[in-house]
Amino acid sequence: MTQQPAPGLRDRKRLETRARLEDAAVTLVLRDGLEHATVDAISELADVSPRTFFNYFDGKDSAVLGLRPIEITDETVMGHLVEWEGGDHVQSVVRLILNLMGGPTARSTMQQDRMEIIRRHPQLLASQFALFTQTAGQLSAAVQTLLARDPKFTGSATDQAAWADLMLGLCGTALRVAMKEWASSGGDAPREEIEPRAIELVREVLEKLE
Repeated sequence: MTQQPAPGLRDRKRLETRARLEDAAVTLVLRDGLEHATVDAISELADVSPRTFFNYFDGKDSAVLGLRPIEITDETVMGHLVEWEGGDHVQSVVRLILNLMGGPTARSTMQQDRMEIIRRHPQLLASQFALFTQTAGQLSAAVQTLLARDPKFTGSATDQAAWADLMLGLCGTALRVAMKEWASSGGDAPREEIEPRAIELVREVLEKLE
């Protein structure tokens, strides 16, 4: 993990185009429904060609959810370490996953809007969590760094990597379950309960295994 340089003009323009496509996709799904938010309609609203769309996303689900390769820099991990110094590991890993899933957006209500879309179309959760498979190495390395500061997790490199993978898998699965529960409830439960519910699920499992 290394620090990333500040983006140049070309990179900033790419980020702006991507943000427009994400904004257009979310707007169309909320207004017209998932089935009507086609690649052509998203591209037209974002004022780009469908060919340009596929330079950024592999399909409309990715645009709606804002799926992108997760970039975990040294700065990201160190900032998280400072925030959670001496804190609970389960809470720390759950929060790290949530923060990385969110990603940067220009739309202030994007997270809320996407959660509303997931509530209406819970099948999208499969696409959202598929991203973990693609970035498992980076995420595991980040979790390993977090755990390494705790003397209880002192061990060989092989052991530390295994512990990180297990912690990541458990917390990631708990988040998926918590989000599915929230979506199946029709959104009646407050969205803010997803994080504590995921943490609760992890702790319940760990307690039952003792």
